[in-house]
Amino acid sequence: MVFRIFGLLFSFFILSPLFSQNISGSRLEEIQKRGELRVTGNRNFDPFYISDPKDGFPGFDVELGKKYAEFLGVKYTFTNRPEFEDYAEAIKNGEADIAFSGLSSTLERSKKGSFSSPYLVSTPGALVNKNALPPPPEGNIISTVYFRSIKDLESVSGLSFSVRAFSSSHEYLLSIFPNSRIFTYGSMESAWNSVKEGQANCFVGDSLYIKGLLLKQKSILSNFRALMEPVQENHVSALLPKGDIYFSRNFEFFLSEFKRTGELKSLEDKYFNRSDWVK
Repeated sequence: MVFRIFGLLFSFFILSPLFSQNISGSRLEEIQKRGELRVTGNRNFDPFYISDPKDGFPGFDVELGKKYAEFLGVKYTFTNRPEFEDYAEAIKNGEADIAFSGLSSTLERSKKGSFSSPYLVSTPGALVNKNALPPPPEGNIISTVYFRSIKDLESVSGLSFSVRAFSSSHEYLLSIFPNSRIFTYGSMESAWNSVKEGQANCFVGDSLYIKGLLLKQKSILSNFRALMEPVQENHVSALLPKGDIYFSRNFEFFLSEFKRTGELKSLEDKYFNRSDWVK
């Protein structure tokens, strides 16, 4: 209760006209004066953004961004950009205020902006062609060999991997499978398509992206095995202007309340545990 009262008081003061004198130069003050929160991300990234959405299902990050704009009492606007470098540059030069785009925080990326606390936690996952996996031991009706995470593939020979370049999944592959064939692509969609076309036999990507694929097309599991048990934590966070403590603290308070009330969990279930958003 004490922490909740403190949080409410903090929110009141940081949003009040009196306190705005002390946040001169913060992006938060600019947003309030402008009456608009400018969000950026990649709209071709189901289900964070859904390019051709059903009514009521615009995408996880769309709804999160709109909720934050509503909390600030300003209008929400969105501009589409393809990559992290584009988000960071837009935020730095003032063309955008915040990025929501299923972003995993890394030490290298943190040099270009400030990351919030995670609002989702994922892991590198994989979709591996079942033909590339060894058959169960002869005579076993139920196999005692299980493949649940990408790390379980260390003992499998002849694998080739397809992954988005410079992603956290790519970094993980290089550390665990340094001697394997790894094909890199500019997007997770391109990497997955290369596996479907037979150029590699294992797609590696963020587990949330894989969940989205499986919700859209359950038939994938007839030919591929999904490996999504955690091997490391990927923190999906918002990207904010570097060094802007007032803006960061304001968003952190919003996020903590969004979690506390259960709204964040409901939003996660809506897009990652149910397929109602799929056309």
